[in-house]
Amino acid sequence: MSTPIKKILFISFSAGTGHKRAAEALFLTCQQKYPQIQAEHIDLLDYSSGFFKKITASLYHFSVKYLPGIYGLIYKTTDYQHFANLLNHLSKILKFNNLKLHTFVKDYSPDLIIATHFIVPAVIKDIIKSIPLDMVVTDYGLHGLWLAPNVRNFYVATPEMAIEMQNKKFKAFSTGLPIHPSFFQEKNLGELKNKFNLNSSFPTVLIMSGGFGLKNQSNLIEKIITESPQINLIVIAGQNNKILYKKYQKIKPSSGCNYQIIQFSKDIDELIKVADIIITKPGGITITECAFLNKKIILTDPIPGQEELNEEYFIKNGLAEKINKKQIGSQIKSLLQKSNSPRQKNEPLANEKILDISLN
Repeated sequence: MSTPIKKILFISFSAGTGHKRAAEALFLTCQQKYPQIQAEHIDLLDYSSGFFKKITASLYHFSVKYLPGIYGLIYKTTDYQHFANLLNHLSKILKFNNLKLHTFVKDYSPDLIIATHFIVPAVIKDIIKSIPLDMVVTDYGLHGLWLAPNVRNFYVATPEMAIEMQNKKFKAFSTGLPIHPSFFQEKNLGELKNKFNLNSSFPTVLIMSGGFGLKNQSNLIEKIITESPQINLIVIAGQNNKILYKKYQKIKPSSGCNYQIIQFSKDIDELIKVADIIITKPGGITITECAFLNKKIILTDPIPGQEELNEEYFIKNGLAEKINKKQIGSQIKSLLQKSNSPRQKNEPLANEKILDISLN
């Protein structure tokens, strides 16, 4: 009989906000469902050297914003399992840039680690030889860099991904992706509309620029305002992106449009709940949150690679539409006239499935 797990550590990596949100969702669910277990959630970047931060998160943000073609080429070039093995061989270099993380993990001494980014297994390889490590793949397509050899269990979004990994001799479970527990809470729609100063007789369109506001949506916003004046239009500029926020503030709405700009919000579940249509890039966690709330989704500006796979899966399965920027007004009108598809019945909460498999 295995030893009961008393301490669990969730490790994310905030190169993109989705990895961090996934780990946070599991951490909070663990606190609620397994209060007897001591749990911690940490961001790998908070325990890394300045050099490591610059060559990982900063380089990622720069490349997807200014060099998307090159980023996409690198994504395709590294889509092989041997690149995950190569990352593991670089563990000593990665350890040198993450000594603070190694100290924390040793002192905390968890019985289980769950990671939500492919770089984590290589960074902590030297200190987890006796600690089981599980991995949550946060997209709707598989990439070779996730296939770290020192991972016990993989939790993936779809049955197809699980079968693909099982064929590669990995232990994989189709659980769906974890979302923040706040999305499971029922909230009064009228109260939310008042909270966000919305016109209750207008439909609401929410534009999400990604957690870091990597895409300028000014042209899209102006076109929506021109073609769909009788709406509530809420735009999230992105975390720590004052430049985009100021650009959006300069846009003058028509007299009938209730136009609001938010730089960043912790109440993202409420904004999605109150919206009729979501326009967003296809980050794995974001579109999962929108689909869970049965929202109409328009996908725009995918990051080459993983988000293109997310977009492909959602469009193929009728969960979203690809944006038509030239006729966005007509697209919004058409979507508003469609009834929402009922949520699938075979939808157990991914948060609980992942934890139940890991801990039992």
